[in-house]
Amino acid sequence: MQKHTSLLMGLLLVCAGCVSTAELQEGVRVQAPVPPDTQAVVIRPPVLRPEALKNAEGLTDAPQVFARSLRDALQKQRPTWASTLADAQSVVPERGIAVTTELVNIDGGSAALRFWIGLKTGAAESAVKVSVLDKMGAELATAQIANRTICPVGACVESNEDTVRRNLASLAEETAAFIIDPAAYQKKKQADQ
Repeated sequence: MQKHTSLLMGLLLVCAGCVSTAELQEGVRVQAPVPPDTQAVVIRPPVLRPEALKNAEGLTDAPQVFARSLRDALQKQRPTWASTLADAQSVVPERGIAVTTELVNIDGGSAALRFWIGLKTGAAESAVKVSVLDKMGAELATAQIANRTICPVGACVESNEDTVRRNLASLAEETAAFIIDPAAYQKKKQADQ
């Protein structure tokens, strides 16, 4: 009996971590596929309007956190691409693409609700509009992707800012998958619904 209790407690501790899920808020628009010979991606600075940030006022570096997380996610998912952070005027190299993003919603949720109740209460949410552009600036694909981080069993002790950072990293992983192959990403999300 003690062995079963220990196993159950261990399982609960593993499950007590926060979980992130992503969804497409708007359908994907694909004008053309990402060129198969792409070797570089230039990530333009993300836009964040002040009204988009809620319940995480201490998170003043959200655009930089998202941009670095996106670069890291692209390097992990597509190591053959040179992924760089750039300013708005940076030149896209030959066989390269550019990515523009706008963080349209960052809501830290409620740390107290995540801790005491769990489930879906107090969830941190973020959403990004992303556009993939060819070397000349023509739009290849666009989407709006949202991510929600919940604590299914409660007992989450992270601050809103820490939870938002985790949420933005997870959103960046999803965004990288979209950038690499927008049409395949759309099919996967439609199949998941």
